[in-house]
Amino acid sequence: MPALVTVATSVAPLLSVRDAVFPAHPFSGVLAIGHEQRWRWQQMFPAFAADRHSRISYTQAREGLLQACRYGGADLGLQSGQRKSLPHLGQMAAGMCAQATLEDALRFGLEYQLIAGAMVHLSLEQDAASPHRVALVAHPLFDDPELRDFLEADHLVTAVNAARQLCGQPLPVQQVELRGQQGRSRSLYEAFFGCPVRLGADQSRIVMTHSVLQQRLASPDLAQAQAARLACDAELSAAGLAGRQTLLHQLMALRCEFHNVSHMAAALQMSPRTLQRLLAREGMSYFEITEQVRIDRARRLLQQAGDLEQIAEQLGYSDSRSFRRAFRRWTGLSPTEYRQAVQTGLADCDPVSATGNASALLIHR
Repeated sequence: MPALVTVATSVAPLLSVRDAVFPAHPFSGVLAIGHEQRWRWQQMFPAFAADRHSRISYTQAREGLLQACRYGGADLGLQSGQRKSLPHLGQMAAGMCAQATLEDALRFGLEYQLIAGAMVHLSLEQDAASPHRVALVAHPLFDDPELRDFLEADHLVTAVNAARQLCGQPLPVQQVELRGQQGRSRSLYEAFFGCPVRLGADQSRIVMTHSVLQQRLASPDLAQAQAARLACDAELSAAGLAGRQTLLHQLMALRCEFHNVSHMAAALQMSPRTLQRLLAREGMSYFEITEQVRIDRARRLLQQAGDLEQIAEQLGYSDSRSFRRAFRRWTGLSPTEYRQAVQTGLADCDPVSATGNASALLIHR
């Protein structure tokens, strides 16, 4: 079990659901579809109807996006993401185009993704199953089960579109895993990504080989890259986004599932009462967050090699028996039954969601 967290020397300022920081960039696909389908998009996103250069909060955005999902259906994330590419990524697009390799471009984009109005956090991570593969993984900025599947699909599709434009050719992707499957058309996703797509996964991600990231870009320009970095830094500061993180992001980075509220509050340089107040403002509770993090991590570990004693230890349990009891309480399945379901493909039904044992972390309480 990890040692107790220590007080951070510098805690990033919090990004709240009420902060008006999201520009029109991430909504361009939905707005284009809404215009074509004659949705009342001006009423869905009144701030953008009045001024396309304005910024809105997550709370404002979610109402319009929920309406769009009702109108557009389960595949709206794919359809909206397909409409977006480099020109929709704001200032950071110039910096991405000036990099030497695709990996450099992606890392530049990930560093400045808030400029493009990212509503989920994308990260490039080593694939646990193979040292030769990496994964572009979507993590939630805010706990919002109603929009998470849409946002993750939209952002990952947008990232692939941008990568294809950078390379000037199709992006060889080995595997795609997406959360949620209700009503989704697997064939449409596989036609877009050009590879097998697993729906109902625990985490949304795109898996590719390291060699894909080493593709050379057409117009590397060190001076332009440096100028773009300065411009991006200036835009982050002007928008009040420099160093900003959501409370959920900070708690997950500090491994909140292993620590109580008092320890987390100390690490974040605030009182337990202040932390609880901030969580309530964001529509979350500490218990629900830590339970959901444990569930997600347990399911990912069970899909890899490793015996139950090792997994129990990694999750902070005293022994495998305690872990088995907790996992059955969460999912209605034993760890062994869950592994068997994964191997046969039946785990795509998401037993946690199906049984209702996991608490929903709703942002709009």
